[in-house]
Amino acid sequence: MTLEELKSLREGEVVIFTKVDEKITEYHNHQVGDYMIFLEIEDANKIGSSNDVVNFCRNGIDETHVISHFSYEICHYIERKIKLERDKKLSNLGI
Repeated sequence: MTLEELKSLREGEVVIFTKVDEKITEYHNHQVGDYMIFLEIEDANKIGSSNDVVNFCRNGIDETHVISHFSYEICHYIERKIKLERDKKLSNLGI
């Protein structure tokens, strides 16, 4: 996913991890195929941070909702679920 695509996500859109770098602690406990629901991008100035924060919701092990916070670099590790499903259908059709 590109940074522009990340910034165009709408609240409630589902994304899936397509790549995980175990050396980056931000992605701790995430595996390829895990999904998250986009919540918002928080402006750094509003939250008193040095960088904007991208927030996602995911189900925890006990079905509670866990909020995960990422930098914009998350765009290199995720893709929209709907895009992946479309690509899979096209591949199955041989297109």
